[in-house]
Amino acid sequence: MSNESEARGDFKQLLINKAAETAIAASVESVGNIDVNLDSNIPQLLQGETTSLKIVGEKIIAIKDIHLEKIDITSQNLSLNLTQAILGNITFEQPGEFQVKLVFTQSDCDRLLNSEYVRTLLQNLSLTIAQDSASFHLQQAECNFEQDGNLSLIATIILNREQHIKTARFKIAFEFYQAGLGIKFIGGQYLENKTLDLDETVAIMNKVRDLLYLRDFANEDLALKVTGIKIEERQLMIECNTQIKKLPNSISQSIQSFTSVISDQ
Repeated sequence: MSNESEARGDFKQLLINKAAETAIAASVESVGNIDVNLDSNIPQLLQGETTSLKIVGEKIIAIKDIHLEKIDITSQNLSLNLTQAILGNITFEQPGEFQVKLVFTQSDCDRLLNSEYVRTLLQNLSLTIAQDSASFHLQQAECNFEQDGNLSLIATIILNREQHIKTARFKIAFEFYQAGLGIKFIGGQYLENKTLDLDETVAIMNKVRDLLYLRDFANEDLALKVTGIKIEERQLMIECNTQIKKLPNSISQSIQSFTSVISDQ
């Protein structure tokens, strides 16, 4: 292969890398740093195929209340629409398989738990207490990542049962084990006067447990399976295997779509 051909190939690969960085940066509110590395030889590249793809982003604000400390995405043997990729529209000739690692700080998790997205998700969950329809959400939620990998959550629970509102400040602690496949509840307690009945407390804790054990999510753009959850160096790390049909046009709409799917489960 001539030096001129290699140079053209390197330039095209660099162009796609930069186009992908621009497309990803445009789909979020802000990003501290984004780096895309597409590895491919010239024949593959001309056919829109890649040997590997790696994306690393830091200090990402996906939307107002969804912040991430870091995201790390890798994939092998992708098939891209090369023309669209150069124009900054990253689409796949066939669904791509990705390994994704998400890293959240305590403040990232606090912001997420107090967001409208989580509030809407919780309020839309089906909750039945002694044959009464009910709903709940959280306010003033705070996470605490312990050195030993345990996690505690302090929050005010707002329970709406048959149009009767109750509030309770509550603390719950648990740990992940077997790479997050198992969850052990360490304990829970009311921090102020106990205002929820036992059956109300049990119903809410069971629903929280069900949410924590959710591992599979899907919408029209992508499907992901959580393969690992751990707390390390006071950060929450979530690993997923993800199939992406196309990058979502709107992060907000994609999250709302996931929220709707979870609520229906």
